Amino acid sequence: MTTDSFASTLRDALTRAPDSAWIREDLAIVGWGESLRIDPGTGADRFDRALRVLRSSGAPLALASFTFDENVAGSMAIVPDVLLRVEPAGSRFLIGSREDLPGPHPVTSLPEGRLVESGEAEWAASVERALRAISAREVEKVVLSRKLIVQLDDEVPAHLVLANLLGESGSHTFLVDQLVGSSPELLISLHGGRARSISLAGSSDLEDRLGLRSFDSDKMLLEHALAAASVEDALMPYSPDLNRSPSRIATYGDIRHLSTIFEGEVHPGTRITDLLSALHPTAAVAGTPTKSALELIRELETHDRGRYAGPVGWLDPGGEGEFAIALRCGILEGRTASLYTGAGLVEGSEPGIELEETQIKLRPMLGALGIN
Repeated sequence: MTTDSFASTLRDALTRAPDSAWIREDLAIVGWGESLRIDPGTGADRFDRALRVLRSSGAPLALASFTFDENVAGSMAIVPDVLLRVEPAGSRFLIGSREDLPGPHPVTSLPEGRLVESGEAEWAASVERALRAISAREVEKVVLSRKLIVQLDDEVPAHLVLANLLGESGSHTFLVDQLVGSSPELLISLHGGRARSISLAGSSDLEDRLGLRSFDSDKMLLEHALAAASVEDALMPYSPDLNRSPSRIATYGDIRHLSTIFEGEVHPGTRITDLLSALHPTAAVAGTPTKSALELIRELETHDRGRYAGPVGWLDPGGEGEFAIALRCGILEGRTASLYTGAGLVEGSEPGIELEETQIKLRPMLGALGIN
């Protein structure tokens, strides 16, 4: 299968309104329906519980989405009724066959929509309190999220939002139980005993509308260093020869980030769920120290993050899989889309610049919903 055939097969699949999907540049896993929903519950062992149930089910793969906070319910792993895997080398059904696919969905355009709640007031108040906590040395870094509400004139067609997000080059585009988004940040992948993770922190757009956001500023370097260190510390016990790339500027769509890539062989018997437990939440979505940052997030954020900033991806019974951090995303519920964005705060962070950073990160989802 050529690259053009890969794209054509994927486009055809998306017109048939899948209920779940994981898509990157050279892999698409697309599902319809739901034959099994695994509720892994809460707590530190929820990843392992999901894997154990998947193994006992006999299913070949599940798409999964976990809440940001391990104490919050709502995590899930879903085995579809029909499951298609598409790669440049070819496509195959892991569950079902082409005869089981639904026909093309009749809805081919998005309804009109508008932003009805910006979340700016809550954001401003939480940032002010967080910066005081940083000045008082309660935390070194904390990542705060912002929730927005978009109202549309009719039910939001998830398959069209999903298709619109595919233009975000290099990102991981996903749909799991109406959580849809396109994240640049690979939390962890594990294939053939080799793990890979991408740490991103520090953001700007291509025009650098943020002005002061120089990628060699002390603030930007500190924010990224803390995020990268949290990944390295989590993975080293599983991969003693872990390779850490030099930090570089990586571009995803029209957003730039400081990026560090980690790769290495893991100890025999290591499973993707072991690595998820060790990594999540990284300093890129929680802060440093992790426990103190989480306590501050719970205190300051008046909205529930739910599955925003949690792991989203897929796993198989052999313990392999891929998970991104659920960023640049939203929850679709009827005519409402709840969108989430965030920014990391450290010493030297300026509220106005951080607000602008959240606006930049919202562009992919607002654009996918047809809102300028």
